[in-house]
Amino acid sequence: MYLPVWIYISPVWSIWVIGVRFIYRLVLPLHGEIDFVYDVARLDEKLLLAELRNLGLRVRAVNIEEVVAPDGLGEVGVIRVAARSRVIPTAFTYESRGGVAINSATSLVLSHDKYLTYLRLVGAGVPTPATYLVFGGEAAVAVAEKLSYPVIVKPTDGSWGRFVNLVKSAEDLQSLVLQKRGMDSHMHLFLVQEYVEKPGRDIRVTVVGDRAVAAIYRISQGDWRTNTARGGRAEPARIDPELEDIAVRASKAVGTLYSGVDVVESERGYMVLEVNGVPEFKNVQRVTGVNVAGEIAKLVAEVARR
Repeated sequence: MYLPVWIYISPVWSIWVIGVRFIYRLVLPLHGEIDFVYDVARLDEKLLLAELRNLGLRVRAVNIEEVVAPDGLGEVGVIRVAARSRVIPTAFTYESRGGVAINSATSLVLSHDKYLTYLRLVGAGVPTPATYLVFGGEAAVAVAEKLSYPVIVKPTDGSWGRFVNLVKSAEDLQSLVLQKRGMDSHMHLFLVQEYVEKPGRDIRVTVVGDRAVAAIYRISQGDWRTNTARGGRAEPARIDPELEDIAVRASKAVGTLYSGVDVVESERGYMVLEVNGVPEFKNVQRVTGVNVAGEIAKLVAEVARR
């Protein structure tokens, strides 16, 4: 009688896993323990933390709310803190003492500011919609007339499509400017961006190092915004050479080791909208079947060995 195949495979698999863990422990540790820094333990964080530990890395989970910086932080930090007000000083703390932040402090500053990201993309020759930084109503109207309506108006910082508006007239734009002036001071400057027609979807490409490891279409569910956080549907997307090239170049322009790059299909070809330095990837992993967390974990191990 034949025994089930897994009886033969299981010991081999166990030996391979033990071997991989041993190798990582052997070559890793001049830096010692790796901090996994978070504030909200979402599924993304749980997946990545598990993959880091599966590689046999010595990982310390650090809730940033329980830390007194700089003394409470180590030498290598995987920064998975959601809020800009926390993520940037945390990354700079690691680097100020000769340590390593993943992603780097500078890349997190750039990726959290859509205008600074835009400047880097333009400087690197990465196609992106025309975007202008404005501080008041008259400038906003002048830019909108230059671009022609409709235009996109959005803050320099933000995620999940919050406070992003599609504006179709000068009157609506003036009203929106007045509304923003009544909000917090960080809303008193904003971006006016050309509206790019897209086929009811955009593409989230997960870049790890020099590769686009997975991508999904985010398909609109009755909203011109396609964010899955706003109900957009996710489907696997094929990564062709052009898409990989533009996504990787965008990630490198901002300086991220890994990122989520938002790309739109336009009449002029692929255009990059944003680069996310603390990207969510659970939907990408679920929809594509690619172990995104595992790919990021291997990159972390490589960086920590340097």
